[in-house]
Amino acid sequence: MTAEICGLILTGGKSSRMGKDKAQITYSTHPQWQEVADLLRPFCAKVYWSCTPEQKTHWQLGDFGLVDLIDGHGPASGLHAAFSASGQCAWLVVGCDYPLLESADIQSLVDARQSDIEAIAFFNERENEIEPMIALWEPRAQQNFLEAFSKGNDSPRRILRACKLKLILPRNNEILKSRNAK
Repeated sequence: MTAEICGLILTGGKSSRMGKDKAQITYSTHPQWQEVADLLRPFCAKVYWSCTPEQKTHWQLGDFGLVDLIDGHGPASGLHAAFSASGQCAWLVVGCDYPLLESADIQSLVDARQSDIEAIAFFNERENEIEPMIALWEPRAQQNFLEAFSKGNDSPRRILRACKLKLILPRNNEILKSRNAK
């Protein structure tokens, strides 16, 4: 049986390179923390935010705001909090700083699911690298992540590489460009 999909929006970073809260930036009609939620909702049973305590309170996220359990590991701390909260769903993870993502991109990740695959990620041919901040982590990949994280490995990219990973090409490499800098 295929696990239901839950969305995880990574918003909890310090945005030190950006100089302001990147989740609050509006590229379209709403701040990114809301835009990404709207993008994920058609594909997910529930949508959660990896966020700071301040964001959780200010955005009134309640139980849908997941604050890092172990601080100081960047996006890996957010993944850790989500995977620790529920290993029963497949987590569709999207960073809040990819404003060019569209519904078709998310659909391609969901459509690539297979029973023998632990995770799905986009492959950036230009960079010759996978994009771990836009990926679908099945329960087994989450277990792999939690085991590796407990041993000091806080690189989502390295952990994904160790999984039974399916790579897919994006419709356009531009969607993989993070707006994580000034």
